[in-house]
Amino acid sequence: MRRSAPYIIAVVALVLGLGGSWFAQNSKPIKLEVGRWFGEQARTLVDFELRDQNNQPFGEKQLKGKWSLLFFGYTHCPDICPISLQAMAEMMKAIDDKHVREDLQVAFISVDPARDTPALLKSYVEYFNPSFIGATAALPELKKLTASIGIAHKLEKKSDEQESYLVSHSGAIVLLNPQAEFSGLFSAPHDALAMARDMTKIIEHY
Repeated sequence: MRRSAPYIIAVVALVLGLGGSWFAQNSKPIKLEVGRWFGEQARTLVDFELRDQNNQPFGEKQLKGKWSLLFFGYTHCPDICPISLQAMAEMMKAIDDKHVREDLQVAFISVDPARDTPALLKSYVEYFNPSFIGATAALPELKKLTASIGIAHKLEKKSDEQESYLVSHSGAIVLLNPQAEFSGLFSAPHDALAMARDMTKIIEHY
């Protein structure tokens, strides 16, 4: 499958300027299989407001009180988006503890707002799991969030009138704690069973 740019630009902005000590120093002791845990170095998100698949506000208020996994993509994506959403759907099924499942929410954030309407997002995310959230916003508002957490994305369009195009974007899954702080990261490719074990460990431990 053709990609205009490798999706592993995923965390370039995140990595720049962040030495390994950013992840290790002062972090609470927790050993994960596939995720990175930032511990006490979790970062507060910037103010932002998206709209969800029901055309309701989606921002910090909706992220507080639960652990959240955010994936940034678009519904016309030919590969990494459906693969990642399927992995998170399988992850949810693999979590045995219902309290852990209830404490965890998954949100698919579209970086292609021109095509991804609330109705399209609703049918897309609910195909994978009825509890999944879909949300987006105009690009300037969306970039407040993505720039603050190092998620790269770019419309691969030659003109504004072009209707068929790809979007280069991150393959990473971002973890937020119940205070809506950026507290971890799962890089692609995603192992559903290992993520289920990691999330169970995180939620039960904290």
